[in-house]
Amino acid sequence: MKRKILVLTMSQSQSNFEVTRLVEEAAKHGIEVERALYRDLTFDLTSDKEKVFVKGKEITPENTMAVWFRVAGTISGKYTEGRNLLIRVLRSRGIFCANHKGYLGWTRMGKIAQHAVFVENQIPVVPTRIFYQISQVLDLKNKSKEKFGDWDFPIIAKHERGYQGKSVRKFKSWKRVERWLNKIDEINLGMFLWQKCLPTRWDLRIIVLGGKAIGAMKRSAVGKEFRSNFSLGGNVEKWELSEDDKVLAEKVAKVCGLDYCGVDIMKDDEGNSYILEVNRQCQYQGFEKATGINVAEKVVEMLSEMTYDGSSEKESMDTIFGNISCC
Repeated sequence: MKRKILVLTMSQSQSNFEVTRLVEEAAKHGIEVERALYRDLTFDLTSDKEKVFVKGKEITPENTMAVWFRVAGTISGKYTEGRNLLIRVLRSRGIFCANHKGYLGWTRMGKIAQHAVFVENQIPVVPTRIFYQISQVLDLKNKSKEKFGDWDFPIIAKHERGYQGKSVRKFKSWKRVERWLNKIDEINLGMFLWQKCLPTRWDLRIIVLGGKAIGAMKRSAVGKEFRSNFSLGGNVEKWELSEDDKVLAEKVAKVCGLDYCGVDIMKDDEGNSYILEVNRQCQYQGFEKATGINVAEKVVEMLSEMTYDGSSEKESMDTIFGNISCC
């Protein structure tokens, strides 16, 4: 029986480019990729041996080599919990689940949780503030009507669960800050990160696979748009990754327990690097276009080679049996 790669998404349209490319590259290696929805999962936790099923068929080491997850977030969190339950069941069977350490460590890894991990591990971040009361924000105005505390305007505010730049706001003055504060429910204020606005209008997306940075693209904002996301029309181009940024991106992936991720870096005028965030299910259409790197092929290779503990099958066998030479 051929073993397949299982890809889980929330809908048939989610991550279509990534899934389609994975199917194409896996086929070249004689590997089948099955897309299933999170709602296709069922669990049997009442028998002597716990089981997980997809579309009514049990997932076993005989029919599945690895699982690759796309975004599972919902308001209820039912699919993120289901994803982690699946990981816990399958890891005892030796089925590799990409990013398993990161998912089990953080069911949801929003921007605030990420920043906690970054500062704990001495990873540079853009200067950031978090408030829970509107009065705490306005206290900064009492110190200076021309600045946001000790930061010059403009400043950035972003929702901790925002994605593809859609929740990012740019405020050029206290007037605009106050106008927005008058609209927001104070109970939601603590979900936002307030950040110093770096003068550069571009950032870097680095993809890390299996602990190694495979390349980088530069994303530049276009026209009046200040956000550089490819999904928002930002220009993308290949970027020659420095050794320092390579090491930094790999460190982010390691401390977050991620086998596959996109690490976003922004630089100031002096060339200092700051981590903006890490994306555990990053898209790669723009990345492949800009860099010419076949990300899908590398994902297939990783999923087909890795064992549950994160080492390759060859490394695992060498560990068990040693380097045996035959004569």
